[in-house]
Amino acid sequence: MTRTRLGRVILDTGQGFIADDCLSRGASIAYFTLFSLSPLLVIAMAIAGAAFGDEAVRGAVQDQLRGLLGQPAAAAIEAAISGARDVGRGVFAGALGIGILVLTASGTFGEIQSALNAIWKTTVPPQGTVSRLLRTKAAAIGLVAGTGFLLLTSLLASAAISAFGTTLQRLLPGSAALLEVLNGVVSLALTAALFGAIYKVLPDRRIAWRDVTVGALVTAALFTLGKKAIGLYVGGAGIAGSFGAAGSLAAVLVWIYYSALIFLLGAEFTRAWASREGSRQASPVEAEPAQPRSALPTPPIVTPAPADSPVMAISAAFLALSAALMLRRPRNRA
Repeated sequence: MTRTRLGRVILDTGQGFIADDCLSRGASIAYFTLFSLSPLLVIAMAIAGAAFGDEAVRGAVQDQLRGLLGQPAAAAIEAAISGARDVGRGVFAGALGIGILVLTASGTFGEIQSALNAIWKTTVPPQGTVSRLLRTKAAAIGLVAGTGFLLLTSLLASAAISAFGTTLQRLLPGSAALLEVLNGVVSLALTAALFGAIYKVLPDRRIAWRDVTVGALVTAALFTLGKKAIGLYVGGAGIAGSFGAAGSLAAVLVWIYYSALIFLLGAEFTRAWASREGSRQASPVEAEPAQPRSALPTPPIVTPAPADSPVMAISAAFLALSAALMLRRPRNRA
C-alpha cells in the first residue's frame, strides 16, 4: 500500500468524522455509557469472579480504574459498582434486578448502533420495529456478556504472563521489558477483539471480517495510545477540582467522551478502508435500507437460514450464565 493511498484513506476518515457529526454522537454515547458503566462492570466482574474470586477481580478492576481516571473518579465508580451489586434478595428479586442491570448495560450499545448506522450510511425502515429491537437487544446482551468473558480472558492472560515472567526472570535476568511488551500485545489483541465484535455485530449492514479486522486493530492501537493521553489530561487539567462536588462525575464523563471519539474515529477508518482498500472498493458505501440478515446475499453460497438465530442463542446462553453467577453470590458481605 503506497503512502498516497494511505493518505486518501486517512483523508476520507477525517472527512467522514466531520460529515457524520461524530462529536455530537460521541457526546450521546458518553451520556448513555455513564449510566451503563456500573451495570456493565457488575456483569463483567460476576463472570470473571466465577474463576478468580470476587476479591481478586474487584482488585484488578480498581487498579485499572485508578490508573486510567485517578483516585477520585475511580472511587466514584467503585461506589456506583457497590450500589449496583445489590440486585435484591431472593430468586425473584434477584432475577428482576439482573434483568434491569442487563437492560441498562445494553443501552449504550443501542446508541453505538445508531452511530455506526450513520457512519455506514444505513437507513432503518419503520417496518419491523419490534423484530429489529429484539435483534438489537439480543446482540447488545451478547456483547455485554462478551465483555465479561473478555475480562476473564484478560485476567487469565495476565496470570499466565506473570507465571511465565517468574520463570523467565530466573532463566534470563533483565527480561522485564520483554514481559511488558508481551503484556501490551495481549492487551491490544483483547481490545481489538472487543472492537471487532462491535463493528461486526451492531451495524444493520453486512461488513466483511477482513475490513473489520483492520479497523479493529487500528482502533485498538489508537485507544491504547489515547487512553494514556486522556488519563494525563483528566488528571492534570484539574477537572475534578473545577466542578466541586460533581468533579469526579465530570472527570469520568470527559474520559468516556474522548474514548467514544476514538471509537468513532476507528469506525470511520474501517468504513474508509473498506471503500478504498477493502471489500467495498469497487462499490463505495451508499445509503441503503437495513434488511434482515437472512435477506442479504452471502456469496458464493446463499442459505435461507436466518443469521440472527446464533446471536439470539448465544446471547440467551450468556445471559443465563451471568444470572446464575450473580445469583450464587453471597448476599451478606462485611
